[in-house]
Amino acid sequence: MSELWTPGGGEPSNQPEPPPDAGEGPSPEELAAMRQLHEQLRSTPVLDVIANHVLGLWQLGLVYLGVATPPDENGQVPAPDLMAAGLAIDAAAAIVDGLGDRLGEYEATLREALGQAQMLFVQVAEAIEGGAGSGS
Repeated sequence: MSELWTPGGGEPSNQPEPPPDAGEGPSPEELAAMRQLHEQLRSTPVLDVIANHVLGLWQLGLVYLGVATPPDENGQVPAPDLMAAGLAIDAAAAIVDGLGDRLGEYEATLREALGQAQMLFVQVAEAIEGGAGSGS
């Protein structure tokens, strides 16, 4: 027989356990603000939130590739950071590939965006590699 995993172990509870060394806890105003934020989150379909996060990771990948940031006043764009870009793109891929058709109406759009980011990553990496090899 399998048991339901809970963060604190044991039976699930509707009351969260306070973190260690929580002290006195949040003020009534902080609790009210937290409840309001949670109500807003719950009123937004979870697929919308997930799709928004994937698009945020996609955009982060493009920023680190140096293809999404406008040039500065000297016409320079930031140098690509392939490690950071790859991590952001791989995180988006993990969500899209992991959830697949559970993404519903967003799946096709997110897969297309992911494919574009992956192709741009290869193009930027090849350009860097080609530029490094031409100086020899």
